Amino acid sequence: MPINKKYILAALAVAFLTGSYLRSAEFEVKVVQSTADLPPGFSTLAQEDDYLLSDGKYLVLLGASPRLVVTSGNYPHGQAMGSVLGLGPAGGGACGDLNFGAPVFRVKGKTHYVTYSRLDQGPAGAGDKPLSFTAAGIFKDNEGRAADIRTTYLFHPGKGQVEISSTITNTGRAPFEDLSYSLFFDAYHRYYFNPYNDEKFPGLNFRAYQKKGFHLALINLNPVENEESRYPGTLSPGEEYEVHYILFVDSSAGGLLQSIYRALNVPAVKASVAFRDYDGDWMELIVREALTSSIFFRAILGKPLYQELLLPPGVYRLQANFFPAVVEELVEVKPDAENSFSLECPPLGEVMVRLKDSQGNPVPGKVSFLGISPTKSPYFEPDNPIETARSWEGFKNSCFPGEDGLTVRLPVGTYLAAASRGPEYSVDHRVIEVLKEENPELVLVIARVVETPGLVAFDPHMHTNKSDGQPSISERIRSVVAEGIEVLAATDHNFITDYLPILKNLGLDKELTVIPGSEVTTPDVIHYNTYPMELRPGELGNGAINAAAEKASPLFNASRRQNPGAVLQVNHPRAGDLGYFNNLNLDLESAATALADLDLSFDLLEVVNGPYFYSSNRAAIEDWFHLLNRGYLFPIVGSSDSHGIDREEPGYSRTYVSLPDEKGKPLDQAAFIDALKKGRSFVTNGPLIDLKINSRHAPGDLVQAKEGEVSISLRVWGAPWVNVDEVRLVFSGERRIVFPVRAEEGSIDKFAQEIGVTLTRDTYVCVEAMGGKTLFPVLQSPSETGLAEDGTLPYALTNPVFVDVDGNGRFDPLLPEKVLPKADSGGPNKKVSRY
Repeated sequence: MPINKKYILAALAVAFLTGSYLRSAEFEVKVVQSTADLPPGFSTLAQEDDYLLSDGKYLVLLGASPRLVVTSGNYPHGQAMGSVLGLGPAGGGACGDLNFGAPVFRVKGKTHYVTYSRLDQGPAGAGDKPLSFTAAGIFKDNEGRAADIRTTYLFHPGKGQVEISSTITNTGRAPFEDLSYSLFFDAYHRYYFNPYNDEKFPGLNFRAYQKKGFHLALINLNPVENEESRYPGTLSPGEEYEVHYILFVDSSAGGLLQSIYRALNVPAVKASVAFRDYDGDWMELIVREALTSSIFFRAILGKPLYQELLLPPGVYRLQANFFPAVVEELVEVKPDAENSFSLECPPLGEVMVRLKDSQGNPVPGKVSFLGISPTKSPYFEPDNPIETARSWEGFKNSCFPGEDGLTVRLPVGTYLAAASRGPEYSVDHRVIEVLKEENPELVLVIARVVETPGLVAFDPHMHTNKSDGQPSISERIRSVVAEGIEVLAATDHNFITDYLPILKNLGLDKELTVIPGSEVTTPDVIHYNTYPMELRPGELGNGAINAAAEKASPLFNASRRQNPGAVLQVNHPRAGDLGYFNNLNLDLESAATALADLDLSFDLLEVVNGPYFYSSNRAAIEDWFHLLNRGYLFPIVGSSDSHGIDREEPGYSRTYVSLPDEKGKPLDQAAFIDALKKGRSFVTNGPLIDLKINSRHAPGDLVQAKEGEVSISLRVWGAPWVNVDEVRLVFSGERRIVFPVRAEEGSIDKFAQEIGVTLTRDTYVCVEAMGGKTLFPVLQSPSETGLAEDGTLPYALTNPVFVDVDGNGRFDPLLPEKVLPKADSGGPNKKVSRY
């Protein structure tokens, strides 16, 4: 390593202004020999030989050895060498975890994370000159492109300021085209705001984070990219391109914003907000610009009386989340004015909420409160994001009463209270008025109205705040049980989350079985679930595989080596850049061709991700039909991929797995996995389907049909609130018979039909069911366009029954040709967007 490995004391005579005081500062640059060299709690990313910089007021950690650093979202592309790995105030025990500075190349849609090869300290400055370090590296690919990279960090003593510039120079023979260049940034914290707006505030591209004990900001001084523009775009041989950033750290939000606006030369004035009649432990203040809703301030405040602000002059909407009350006020911030405002928490009332079945017994479920204008919907207290440093529920108006009921505090006003427990139960709706004084009990009754003999409700894809989900494990468990899910796969990104201790502590282990697993997540390549997995505490990701790879095949192999009996389930294959089929350019018309790296050796395909049919799910379903026609016979699953709770409800969609002899017993995991792999299941967000051929053959079976004659029995049923308008028979991917449904509204039995057909060749048979009325308010996401097709319409699809017509004892697909690999490495030609 070019830096001399010894303790260096660089005394820099630096003067800086803090209020009216002048202070001197000096830098210590220390080689980390052990964790004992670090202040307690400052960094979880440090290793031996890294560099700790201290000016007595702030600490900086620089990575000095090439190694992988797992990001806060469990992704395997953080780089330590030459990156800032920690930044924060000295003393106080604040965690300064950060990962900033590694070069990121995105060339023709493919991302490359580059590791520096050198780290050099610049000459010690004098006077007010900063201390500098320069990291250097080389980028090369197999198409003749090459570049030199130099990144310089300027550390300003006593100011909590780091200036960063990075230059790439094309040293190869080939030009870079469609090139995006930036530096990797991960704050290891999710709570921040960014006022950038491409039309009104194009010069305010910064992120301000409220971390535990201090505030951090990154100013991005570079052009902002969009779908049409990349920077630098084209970089010819010999040309160079430079990017610039500034990091700030401060003990107060006001001090941080003052540094930001001063650096950006943006006039800002003082304002203050007082809070009245709030007795909670903490609250949230959000300040949005009135026309654009750009957020200019956001903070978690503990028992506040008032909050001082620094804002550019303008009109803003103040929002106080008093939990559960939400209060808003429109204000104007003027130059040379007092700009003093106040927000008052409204009176609250308490309601005892009980959820019972038709026999009067307590039953798990969900109660949502929707405000009736002018009453706003409540915002129940989420997990404190400053304490967790993770994502949080930004919308939370549901609760989960236990056996003894639940006392709920609500702002006085009128509400629609909606109770549900998934698609096997009825719903109950009540309009209530909440008063400040004593309120009557709210007893809501939901009954099991849909029988599911031999069917197990399974959600194979969801997240907690152990990766990029919003709920804690405990809230995730409550929400899943409340939606009637019986089995879930724990699938946080690149991490095996251990639900079991909390599941038992909540006393819900009789209601829910959790299969440990993870979502193997490799950006620009693939997202796939693997379960069941062995939990290995102390290992990377609790036993998850290292997801760093450029192709799916080595990942599949690693998953099978790590957990030989695990299922590999490819997720959301057409969801934009997250979609495996998009990334490998699988032909949309008939799956005839794909890039050569496409590996179809997985076990299950998630074709319904979330509750929407009219999304990338529709394209994924067509892909599945095409692949079945080519002899790729993997079954499908449906999942919620829930990252939240309200408006991202778990269990929608879900997979019903047929286990006729296991219903009501402790889960036989081996039998369950076997049924999944054999396709003995269907996917749904509400309707239930029973498909039989010749009275006894169900999805996953192979039927021999003499002379091609088969009898098909169909039944569709569901809760009264689940609408079904149409049932479709699908033969080898073609929707050849469509039945209109004329069941009375609110009926449970939607459709039943027996039909005889004659087939002329081997065929697979599936059934679809669809409704035209959304699932609101059980699913609270409204149609953003006002069109029904953009809402949560009921949908279900079975796995196929295979019909052997030629009598050779197997299913012969319609198209004998497999997917043809393409040598073209130019990347996908057409991507389906997720929604």
